[in-house]
Amino acid sequence: MKITGEKSKYHRFALNYEYAPDIVEFCRLLKESFGWQRFSYDTTSGTKRWCFSDSFLVTVIKGKYPSVEIDPLVWEIVKHEQKIVEEANTRAVEVEKIKQKTDTNFHVKGIKGELRNYQRIGVEFLVASKGRAILADEMGTGKSIQSLAYIVNSGFKRSLIVSPASVKHSWMSEVKKWTNMSAVVIDSKTKLHDIDPKINIWICNYDILIKHLPQLLKTHFDCIVGDESTYLKTPSAKRSKAFRQIARGINSVIFLSGTPILNRPAELFHLLNILDPKTWHNWYDYARRFCDGKQTRWGFDASGSSNPQELHNKIRGYFLRRLKSDVLKELPPKVFIEVPVELDKDAAHKYNVAENDLVAYLKKYSTLEDKNIAKTLTAEKLTRLNILRMVCANGKIGIAKELIENIIDGGEKVVVYASFINPLKELHEYFKDKSVIITGETPEKDRQTAVEKFQGDPSTQIFFGGYKSAATGITLTAAKNFIGIDYPFTPSDLNQSIDRIHRIGQAAESLNIFQLVAADTIDDDMKQMLAKKQNIMDEVIDGRRVEKEENMMDTLIRGVLRKYK
Repeated sequence: MKITGEKSKYHRFALNYEYAPDIVEFCRLLKESFGWQRFSYDTTSGTKRWCFSDSFLVTVIKGKYPSVEIDPLVWEIVKHEQKIVEEANTRAVEVEKIKQKTDTNFHVKGIKGELRNYQRIGVEFLVASKGRAILADEMGTGKSIQSLAYIVNSGFKRSLIVSPASVKHSWMSEVKKWTNMSAVVIDSKTKLHDIDPKINIWICNYDILIKHLPQLLKTHFDCIVGDESTYLKTPSAKRSKAFRQIARGINSVIFLSGTPILNRPAELFHLLNILDPKTWHNWYDYARRFCDGKQTRWGFDASGSSNPQELHNKIRGYFLRRLKSDVLKELPPKVFIEVPVELDKDAAHKYNVAENDLVAYLKKYSTLEDKNIAKTLTAEKLTRLNILRMVCANGKIGIAKELIENIIDGGEKVVVYASFINPLKELHEYFKDKSVIITGETPEKDRQTAVEKFQGDPSTQIFFGGYKSAATGITLTAAKNFIGIDYPFTPSDLNQSIDRIHRIGQAAESLNIFQLVAADTIDDDMKQMLAKKQNIMDEVIDGRRVEKEENMMDTLIRGVLRKYK
């Protein structure tokens, strides 16, 4: 009985032995326990034998059969990888101790200004994690500052920061404010070979990664930072593939996101795979275990959630997450105020027509099962649900005007967010010079101008923004009032929008969060759906135990159909 090296697509080692029933039974048990990709019976090489990939299985077999002969080269691999595992375990213990700290003597070298205590702990965590981690602090706590401090403290010569396009220039400002490093912002017209190789920080947005990929792959970076890492949630997306290619050759990979999961655990796998590809290499194993993954008549479905507490325990070593309520106790409390709204007559009529149309559509096509038809129906359902949401939002413009006028008449400022552009444009046109607006149509160069005017000009009392287009990279602490015209599809969009005012620099005694809710409409169902999604994130990321997640589309459709039963 001997273990030898055997290189193949899935395996590195082979177990050769004379047939014995107990050995066969033991090998079948290993296959069942670890899966066929990690331990399987190979007949392709002409010699029938058991093959496997994990070096620790050598010690498992040795423990069961002490007399097994082990090829010297195999034994060297086992000892080397055991040492790596021991070092990783030691580091994991150290990281966990750091995460439990409330105070630290850790000194950050080379940074300008004074970091808060929890931010120094964040840098210490990144150092102990060898720069491969997810900084998941709540929005407004200074994740960008901590990552820059880690880069400076580590003495890196060149680092790449990848962010949404809307916050590239905010990163440039942070680099200038906190460091003495040189930086460059890359756009679609930039010729990378003309960039001075001595530039320390290269700032690029996700959507042009693929354009600059050949040159970026040729450039040596010590660290790559993925800001708002939920942009990488889809592994098949071009930007995700490009980021993964670049990250493969970089030792330090840091992800920043206050909401690393938008909807479901499936969105987390790609980040884990980039950080630790040896541990998180099998998507289907992950999906079956943690995403309630299963084969359906329409294909493999990994849209659910399962064993969230187990997933939390497995990933906690990669994460550092602090809530503002724990580390920024000087910030004012949020006061949530639900404002009941009755749609005006015209909006109510339009809403009823759209709702009846959706119900008739769902009843007509509910029995179709073909895979392609199902995909088409899902897109169609979403479109029709969004029509309901849009009609509902437009029907609240009148009450929004009254609420805004009451706030600004009292001499206060207010930020107003919506999912759809029409209510924002109509309100901006109504209040004219008293307001500024940022939507998906706002040129990148005009975003900061709008923010600066709102923050610094007393006569500019209102900020209008889209949940998607104005939820990151801006600070609106001049206001202490927030109005949500409707509900977005994810808790992160809502939380990030609110956190434009609830962040460092906010001096109000309390913040008023007004949410306009039209009774007996899709608003009720959106509210329930967001609560369920937030619960999933809380359990996976923060470890809070909650009930099992329900499919988003099913939640909304069931709400629409409820009144027709």
